[in-house]
Amino acid sequence: MSDVQDVQARGRRPVLAAHLVLAAVGAAFFLGSFAYPWTNPEDGTIGAAVLPRTAGFLLLIVGLGLCRQELRSGSVLEGDGHVAAEAAHDSAQLREIRRKLVLVTAGMFAAALLIPFLGMLPALALLTLFLTKFVERLRWRTSLAAAVGVLAVSYVLFIVVLRVPLPFGLLDPSVWSAS
Repeated sequence: MSDVQDVQARGRRPVLAAHLVLAAVGAAFFLGSFAYPWTNPEDGTIGAAVLPRTAGFLLLIVGLGLCRQELRSGSVLEGDGHVAAEAAHDSAQLREIRRKLVLVTAGMFAAALLIPFLGMLPALALLTLFLTKFVERLRWRTSLAAAVGVLAVSYVLFIVVLRVPLPFGLLDPSVWSAS
């Protein structure tokens, strides 16, 4: 690799932005998990905070590690090809890429904010609907099918099979039961 390519490989702004978004999403889930108990007070089993806190912390660490690697030595992998340096995007393509990045980031933060109210699975389904309709610009029918599919598969996987206590938000029966 030449010196010019080596300098371009370090600290590429689009790569750094992607890694920072990854770290920010991890931090949002990690910090948001403190609204939920680590263990279930009734029976001592794992609580609703375990999955988002653990996954958020790991995502934060991985995102920061990738930023550090990009700043120190670049993240050149075989086949990487320095996408930002060599890509031949015209200005319309660059605007579209930035629009998608902004929409994905906003959608993820909005979904994180909706979790305490709607619960994890409905927020995930709404995020899927938003991403497929407004970022990927799929037809409404396809977007709705994807959102319903994500909701159904997530429910079966996390609630029925794995029995992970996810936050249910206002759908939690304990919120509505008389105490």
